[in-house]
Amino acid sequence: VIAVNPATLPDPVAGAAYGETITATGGVGPYGFALTAGSLPNGLALSAGGSLSGTATEVGTFNFTVTATDANGQTGSRAYAITVAAPVLAM
Repeated sequence: VIAVNPATLPDPVAGAAYGETITATGGVGPYGFALTAGSLPNGLALSAGGSLSGTATEVGTFNFTVTATDANGQTGSRAYAITVAAPVLAM
């Protein structure tokens, strides 16, 4: 069974750089990662290596599923939800 981790992702702030790494265990490396359902906020992207990074440019809640595929073609998925917060404006 392939497990996709972490269980949850920290919420990004619009306009701020974001970077998290999604990993997999339980199969045979190397693993490939793909967005298989839902959507990411504009400005964020998931690399095939599991890096979720960029700078979100829209505010809201986004639900998506990441699927990891191991060297033998076995897969495991995890659903995520992140809420992009509006930046705090200094006065």
